Amino acid sequence: MKTQVNRNKILTFLTHLLVISMLFVLPEVLWSLAFPWKKVHPEFFIKALSFVGVFYVEFYLILKRVPSRSRQWGRFVLWNMVLIAGVLTAFYLSGFASSRPPKNPDHVSFISKTAVKLMRDGVMIILTIGLAVAMKLGEQWRYLESRRRELIDSQRAEELANLKSQLNPHFLFNTLNSIYALIAIAPEKAQAAVHELSRMLRYMLYESHATVPLAHELNFISNYIELMKLRLNPALPLEVNLDAGDCADMPVAPLIFITLVENVFKHGDTSAPYKPVDISLTARGGVVHCVTSNAIAPRSSEKAEGGIGLANLNRRLALLYGDRASLKTSVTDGRFVATLSIDLNPTENE
Repeated sequence: MKTQVNRNKILTFLTHLLVISMLFVLPEVLWSLAFPWKKVHPEFFIKALSFVGVFYVEFYLILKRVPSRSRQWGRFVLWNMVLIAGVLTAFYLSGFASSRPPKNPDHVSFISKTAVKLMRDGVMIILTIGLAVAMKLGEQWRYLESRRRELIDSQRAEELANLKSQLNPHFLFNTLNSIYALIAIAPEKAQAAVHELSRMLRYMLYESHATVPLAHELNFISNYIELMKLRLNPALPLEVNLDAGDCADMPVAPLIFITLVENVFKHGDTSAPYKPVDISLTARGGVVHCVTSNAIAPRSSEKAEGGIGLANLNRRLALLYGDRASLKTSVTDGRFVATLSIDLNPTENE
C-alpha cells in the first residue's frame, strides 16, 4: 500500500513537470526550431525554471490543503503576495525584469519599461499560481469523490450483508417448520428432509461469495422444491421448469430467487389437487425470468404482498442490480403471481 502511494506521488510530480514544461519551455523550443538563425535567450529558460519553482512552492507548500475557512483564505492570499513579491524582486535584482539604463539617462522610459516587464512577469506568476490551484482543486475533488464512492460501496456491502443475515434465519425457520410438520405423520420423510436441509445449509454457508454460477443457484432451488414436496399432497399439480439455458455459468447473487419459491409453499394453498402451483425459472441471452404462481391460502394474501421476505428481496435487487432487475406481484382470481426479471449482462461500469 505504501509503495503504491509513493508511486502515485512520483507519477503526480512527473505529470505536473510535463505540463509546466510544455507551457513554459516548449514554445521557446519550437520557436528556435522554426527560426534557427534567431538567438535563443538563456533568460527565457531561467525564467521558465523559476515559474516551475513557483508552481511547486504553491502546490506542495502553500496549498498543503485547499483553504476552507476565511482565516485560511486570508493566509493563502498573504503567502501568495509574499511569493509574487519575492520572485519579482529576484527578477529585478538579477536584471531579468529591468531594462539596461540608457547612456543618456531617461528615467521615465527606464522605469516604464521595467514596470511593463514586472507586470508581464507578475501576470505569468499569477497564472502559474492559478494553474497550481486548479490542479490542487482537481486532485482534492478526485480524492473526495473516491472517498465518497468507497463510503457508498462500504455502506452497500454492509446493508447487503445485513439483508442476507436476515434471509438465512428466515429461510431456516420456515424450513424447520415444514420438517416439524412431517415428524408426526411421516418420520422417514422427516429424516430425508433433514438430510436434504443439511445439503442446502452447506450451500448457504460455503457459497458465501458475492456471486455464484446460475446453475448452482438453480440446483439449490431444485433441492428446496424436492424438500417441500415431501410434505405435499402427491396429487397436487406442481409444475416446475428450471432451465439455465445458455447462462449456466453466468454469475448471479446467491439466494436471490429462494424468496419467491419459498412463498409459494409458505403462503400458497397446497392442500387441494385442483389448485396448481407453477414455478418457472429460465434464462436466455443473459436475462433470467422467474415466475411463480399459486393459489393463496386463507388469510395469507396480506402476508404474500407485504411480507419481510419480499421487502428484503426488493432491497437486495435495488442494491445489486438497480434498473436491471424488475419484480412485479399481482393477485388475480385468488392466485398470487410474482414475476422477477434480472439482466445478468455486465454494464460498462462493471
